[in-house]
Amino acid sequence: MNSIPVSLFGLMFASKARLAFDEHVLVIRQGNTVTSIEWGELLAPLSFSYGVFGQTIRFATAEQNYTFLMRAYGIHRQIKASCEQYWLQANVAKLNAVLTKISQFVELRYLRQSHVASLKQAARDEYKRWLPWVKQSPVLSLVANKITLLEQYANWHERLTQHLQQRYLTKQLKLHAHFFDSVESNPLTHSQRQACIIDDDNNLLLAGAGTGKTSVMIGRAGFLVTSQQAQYSDILLLAYGRKAADEMDERIQTKLATDKIKAATFHSIGLAIIAKVENAKPSMSVLAQDEQAKAKWVQQSFESLIDNNERYRTLVLDYFSKYYYVEKNEVDFKTLGDYYSYLNDNDIRSLKGDKVKSFGELYIANWLFYHGIDYQYEAPYKVAVKTIDRSQYKPDFYLPEYDLYIEYYGIDEAGNTAPYIDKTQYHEAMDWKNTTHASNNTHCIALTYGQHKQGILLSELEQALKSVNVHTQMLPVESLLASLKETGRVTVLATLFAQLLGLYKGASLSTTDEVKVIKRSFDAKQTTQALALLKPILSHYNTHLQQRGEIDFEDMIIKAIEYVESGKFHSPWRYIMVDEFQDISEPRARLVKALRDSRKGCSVFAVGDDWQAIYRFSGADIKLTTQFKTYFGFTTEAQLDTTFRFNNKIGEVASAFISKNPAQLNKTITSLTQVQQPAVSILRRGKKAPTTYNHYQSELAELANGAIDDVLGAIYSTVCKPTSVYFLARFWFQLPSNADITAMQLKYPLLKIQSQTFHAAKGKEADHVIIIGLQKGKHGFPSEKATPAILEALLPAKEAFTFAEERRLFYVALTRAKQRAYIIADMTNSSCFVTELIAEHNIELHEFSTDNEQFYSADINCMRCNSGVLKKQTGRFGVFYSCSHYPHCEHKEKPCQQCQSPMTRSRYAGFKACVNESCNHIQPICDKCGAEMVLRQSAKGLFWGCKNYQGNEPLSCKNGKDSKAIKWPEQV
Repeated sequence: MNSIPVSLFGLMFASKARLAFDEHVLVIRQGNTVTSIEWGELLAPLSFSYGVFGQTIRFATAEQNYTFLMRAYGIHRQIKASCEQYWLQANVAKLNAVLTKISQFVELRYLRQSHVASLKQAARDEYKRWLPWVKQSPVLSLVANKITLLEQYANWHERLTQHLQQRYLTKQLKLHAHFFDSVESNPLTHSQRQACIIDDDNNLLLAGAGTGKTSVMIGRAGFLVTSQQAQYSDILLLAYGRKAADEMDERIQTKLATDKIKAATFHSIGLAIIAKVENAKPSMSVLAQDEQAKAKWVQQSFESLIDNNERYRTLVLDYFSKYYYVEKNEVDFKTLGDYYSYLNDNDIRSLKGDKVKSFGELYIANWLFYHGIDYQYEAPYKVAVKTIDRSQYKPDFYLPEYDLYIEYYGIDEAGNTAPYIDKTQYHEAMDWKNTTHASNNTHCIALTYGQHKQGILLSELEQALKSVNVHTQMLPVESLLASLKETGRVTVLATLFAQLLGLYKGASLSTTDEVKVIKRSFDAKQTTQALALLKPILSHYNTHLQQRGEIDFEDMIIKAIEYVESGKFHSPWRYIMVDEFQDISEPRARLVKALRDSRKGCSVFAVGDDWQAIYRFSGADIKLTTQFKTYFGFTTEAQLDTTFRFNNKIGEVASAFISKNPAQLNKTITSLTQVQQPAVSILRRGKKAPTTYNHYQSELAELANGAIDDVLGAIYSTVCKPTSVYFLARFWFQLPSNADITAMQLKYPLLKIQSQTFHAAKGKEADHVIIIGLQKGKHGFPSEKATPAILEALLPAKEAFTFAEERRLFYVALTRAKQRAYIIADMTNSSCFVTELIAEHNIELHEFSTDNEQFYSADINCMRCNSGVLKKQTGRFGVFYSCSHYPHCEHKEKPCQQCQSPMTRSRYAGFKACVNESCNHIQPICDKCGAEMVLRQSAKGLFWGCKNYQGNEPLSCKNGKDSKAIKWPEQV
């Protein structure tokens, strides 16, 4: 054993500590105490430094630091190399272990982000033991490559992570090239192969329409087993429905030649978790599996509560009287047309069934009905006051038993009207009505929006009726409820409650949460009332399930989550793969996350497309996809960028259309099929009765005016073999019936025709699609019908971008087509999506013939309400154009005197011009009220007078101009 001598000063001062070493140990002798330290226990080799009295030797173990002074001056030259060599021999195994550990993570598997920090720390800890001393030591040559690698790992940065991941990818792509070439009928694309290999802690694969996501699901499962990273039993593959799961199983058996992996649904996996913990499979209620049965049960429970609970009955009547609709008044809209659209789209009706024109009128009508007062809505005034230019006066309400009228005026406390309504004209109309009643000795009660705004409308009504001895008597409850049932409102509300049961239970709301739901609701009063009606039904529903020993899907998911999070169920799966992830709800995402966290090293692989997220109404939350990393943590995002379905021209239109929403994830989809000409065609056709009444045309007369035949004929002229055609619409009732389709196929035998709603078509494809039902209105697309406030509050937060989900739904429709998408639309009432496609996208506009009314629909807006479009009508006096918002907007205009085409005000200031450019007839309009100017004869000769001239009546427009004073456009 080699001794380490002390310096002269050490001898002089009788240093008692003596050091000695050999290739195995370092020995410390202090008096009778001897301490042996193996070289492997030292955190680093001995360090030597000069001092005044000799060299100082320092070293440390995990338990203690050692310092020895006054060693011989040249001792480091004698023993340093030996000490470092002995230390290296004892510690190189630990260095190898650290490097091997890191190598296992970067060479044998895809490097996960969660491992980087711990691997980097392990490298840094080892780095401190070896550097910087080893760089100046002769032993460096023995471990040079290892030290270089250690330095690289110790100085870990993002680029290194990416380099190691890419190196692994490249290696696996080469090793398993044959598998990826043969797993499907066509070799997988490069992006598909990478998606199969990448295995971060969480993985989000954005798979655009037709990009082969199912191939990736199958390929990934096969790769994990082929590369010996997993057994089939390690893989959990989750599909949304049983049908999708069965189709996945069939593909797996065909492509991977195994039945050892089965696709599960969230429902089946939830049942399996509960059965494992409780040692018994729970019974699912038939109400959970049959929506119609559930809706029927809810309605029966609802009606039973109404019949047997007086307080509940009062709440119901109050709800239907005041809270059934989402209240909006004239002042809440930018234009009169927008207000009329809201009334039409939401079919605002009184308890008696009258289609009213304001919420003030609604509450007045309901109060009258509720209090047993017979009334007539907008009945003609009993005295004839109509003129050639004005129709008969119709007060808002007439009470025949008391010969009493009620008018509701849209003015606030200060007498102001909505901004888009001419205040002066409105007050003149009010004065005319007051004068009319006074001159004819009829009594009229005047009420206002201002009173409604102050919350005193109905009390003012009641007081006014009492003052003229109108007697009120509450209508019997039975009669009121019978009316509600007869009008279908009880059924509609029960259907809503059936949907709300699942959403409410799935949200697991506490009392505090319920308060938050009410606060974030856009109509807190309606939400509060609806919750008061819902909760007794919910209580009955839960009792029903408990008594039968059954659960529903919400119970199942909640219980499964509880068992996994509490540790009662330990997940056996190391790889969780979720299909159609964009449709996932928060409870299901929470279950996936819980399963992942219950198994160390488990990863999540989610496949979805935020561009096709169309199920918010069932609880799906798009933010779980667009903000995936926020919810799940460390994530690698990949994309499938090649679509095998639609050509590049369909892709260009669809991608540009969907990308308008900045909250959508950016993607570039390249089409395998390239064409030169537009592949989206629009046929603009008005809704007229068809000229040829074969079977299906008569069934679809409201739709087409021969448009169906034109499109089918265009498709048929290009095919020589069986070709698939889908009719697509927002709602089932807008689609051709089976009888219609049978008739079509008889006429076009090579066309294999089906009808699908946009939602039902998801995941499907056809050679050609024909998209119909693209109009405004109650059943329009995008839908503008107001959602009940409570439903809106319980669903995931609505996106800020207007019509975000409806836009995605239209994207789904467009991308079902492989070769061409056809759009049939009536431009006088067309969807805003259609007008956007025409204005901003490269689509085919001239494949089909159309008429002037369709070409110039944007130029023939109603002058009164602005947003309505003038539509051609035929009456007793011939052709005329009326507003599409009729009956709310009663504005009418005459057609061109020469060719019967519509007239527009947008071409020349001060004139109406025929939209038919070959005619180009023009007519002056009044610069005071906007009506047409009519050529009239007076004693002084011809002059132009306003059409609204009505003698000395208050609303008469007396504007007139000399026939020679008007400057015609051609004279400008």
